[in-house]
Formats: sequence, structure tokens, C-alpha cells
Amino acid sequence: MNIAFSFEQLDWFQRILGERFGIAFLLRKADNSLILGVAGSGKSIIFPVNKSFYEFGETDLNCYEWNAQKENYHGVVEATLKAPASNEFLAPIVDLHVNGATINYDILGLTYWMLNRLEEIGRVDLDNHERFSAKASHAWKHNYLDRPIVDEWLEILKQVIQRVWPNLKVKEHQFQLNVTHDVDRPARFGFATPVNLVKSILGDVIKRKDFSSLLLGPYIRFNTNSELHSKDPFNTFEWIMDISEQNNIKSSFYFICGNTDPKKDADYTLEHPAIQQLLLNIHARGHKIGLHPSYNCYTNPQALMGEFTNLKKICKSLGIQQDVWGGRMHFLRWKHPETMLYWNECGLSYDSTLGYADCAGFRAGSCHEYTAFDPVNHKVLNLKIKPLIVMECTVLHDRYMAIDENPLEVFLELKEKCQKVNGSFTLLWHNSEFISTKFRNIYQGIF
Repeated sequence: MNIAFSFEQLDWFQRILGERFGIAFLLRKADNSLILGVAGSGKSIIFPVNKSFYEFGETDLNCYEWNAQKENYHGVVEATLKAPASNEFLAPIVDLHVNGATINYDILGLTYWMLNRLEEIGRVDLDNHERFSAKASHAWKHNYLDRPIVDEWLEILKQVIQRVWPNLKVKEHQFQLNVTHDVDRPARFGFATPVNLVKSILGDVIKRKDFSSLLLGPYIRFNTNSELHSKDPFNTFEWIMDISEQNNIKSSFYFICGNTDPKKDADYTLEHPAIQQLLLNIHARGHKIGLHPSYNCYTNPQALMGEFTNLKKICKSLGIQQDVWGGRMHFLRWKHPETMLYWNECGLSYDSTLGYADCAGFRAGSCHEYTAFDPVNHKVLNLKIKPLIVMECTVLHDRYMAIDENPLEVFLELKEKCQKVNGSFTLLWHNSEFISTKFRNIYQGIF
């Protein structure tokens, strides 16, 4: 076994380590190992190379466990770390010696495999929206989807770095709550077609025995002109921004800017005066605006570029300027690495799609923002990845996890793990999911 690492792969590793630790490490290949060094030091940290971490699609990886305490290291989430590997590793995991250290577990390979989603490449076992699902993942099958295992192992590496080079100043990260909102339906009645308006009203009357929509629905529909109607139940934007501002947080709102599937995409357009007024209100209050590409954009770079161009054009006409533009795919549709490449080609700064619809957790094994890499063509991208940790529908809706008993705990446990690794708890909560007091209380409880 011998992997010929490209310059681009080594460059990406150095960038990831620089982002995480704030140190310009030197990385080189030797035999079946990667060797980490620091300029001016004769010491190094040696990592074995596990070939399975560089293979596409399903692998023969097992999952072992390592108790950090037994070797006098600190597991920041739990004492025992999950360790995907093709074979059991040698003990001790960390061998400190006069020349530095040898780590008998391929932490760098794990990082490469998880962050670059190698197990998703070329997969055909997809769900009804052609998505790679949580239940198809190695993390689900081996019970570590709820663990930021890349961050946990990099924390172990940090401790080794501090023992090998005690005088190095390692970068300290601060936990962040990253609150995002996909604007699929800014209004329940305001933009409804006559057919959909009737369907909504009948649903209220027949299923929920709520007769208020009989008058309220048509009234809102025909009085949504220059701004969203204050009585529309999906118009929760002012309340969302109030909660964020009370907690010194800036929300990000991602708007659909085109239509590639009339059944799945939005019933509004950016050209509508009410939507433009909403954009102005969000910007005036200091919150962020982003892109939520329509249903089929994940494999259609021309449509993606057109929708991003449309968003920037409308915002420019309104005097809205932002230095950073990013967003998230509609329905969390994602084909790896193609979708990522399209985002990069469009000039978007970041993407926050990488989370699962069917189960909350750490799809990329991390809750830290990181530089994207194309593992097929070996190319470092200008795009940043902001992993999505949880969507409210995943936890609360019957078609996914459907947590009925104390669902707030699911959100808080994931948030706590992000805090332990000083990462970002990226939450997606749609503006249309605040109708019930119960959901509003859960949302506020997260803060």
C-alpha cells in the first residue's frame, strides 16, 4: 500500500490545520506516513496512512473505540473516542519520543475522509429526493452521527502538538450559535394561487376544525401588496429578528430566487414588492441575506448561476450590499462533489447544506467552518463549508425523527457538543415553523 499524495492534497491539509490551530505547519509524505513539522524545529509528528480513508464510496471501515484517559489525554466530548478504521490500531495511540511523536491512528486520513465526504461519491442508494441519507452513512451504522468525531480527534492532536512543541501558541476558537432560516414560504396565504388557497382553507376547516381561515385567508391573499401582511401566520420575520437581537446574534435568511420544479419551489418571486420590502427590513436590522437555490439547481450549474445573479441584481437595485454571499440547497439536495463545485464556480463564499434531513447530527464529523476541497480533481476551492447540524423538521416532524418527548433536549445535546469543541452550532429553522406556541418555546429554549 502506497498513496502518492498530490501537492494539492498536502496544501489542503496544511490549510485545514492552519484554520484549526493557527500554525503554519509543514507537511510531507514519507513511505506510508505523513509527517507534520514546524519550521526551525527538528521534532515532528508522524501519522500512518490508512488507505481506506482515501477511497470513494462505501468502504470496509469498521469502528473501534479509544479511551483517551488511559493514555493521559482528554476527550473533550467523552473520554472514549469513536475511531473508524480498516484494522485495529496499535497501542499506545500516541507514542511520545525524543524526536516528537508517532500517532498510531490516522487522524489526518479521518479528517480527509469525513470533511470531503468520500463515502458519498458515486453512491446510488439515495432517498426519494436523490439525497444521500443519514441511514446510509458509516456514522449512522456505527452510532457516531451525534459526535463531531473530526473535531474530537483534532482536539487530541492539539494536545499532542502542545506536548511536542510547548512554546507554540495554538489558536483558540469561540463557540458560536449560527441561526439560519430557509425562506420556502414567507407567507401562508399572501402568494397562494387560488387552488392552493382553497386547499389551505379546507385543510384548516376539515382536518383542524379551524374556521378562522375562511375569512382570514382570502383577506390576507388580496391585501398582500407592498409588504407581507402582519396577520399571515408564516410572517414571523420580525419575531425571529427580535429573538436573535435579544441574544446578540445575526440571523441568515436564504431566499429562493428561481423555479426549476413548480411543485417543489416557492410561490413568491424576488420581484414582488412585499419580498423586496422584507429584504430591506432584514438588511436594515443588520441580518444576513443568502441564496436558497431552487429544487433542481443541485445538478444544474446554469440555473444556480442564474438564481445567484438574480439575487445580487435585486439586492443591488435595493441598495443592499454584502461582502459575503452564501446559502443552502433547497431540500438539502446535494451531489458530492458536483454541487460543491457549482457553488464554487458561481463565486459564492460559503455553503451550509451539509447536514442530513432524516437525522440530526454531524454529517461531516465537524461543526467548524472549513475550506472545501474537490477530492476527485484534487483542487482546493475558494468555498467554505459551514456544516448544518440540525433542521427543526428533522427533529419535530413525523416523516423524520419525530421526537415527541422533550424534543428540546435533542437540540441542546447537539449544541452542547458543539460548545465542547468550540465550534458553531448551525441551526436551520424555517420561518413557517413558528405557528404553534410549543415550537416557539422550543426555539427560544435553544438560545
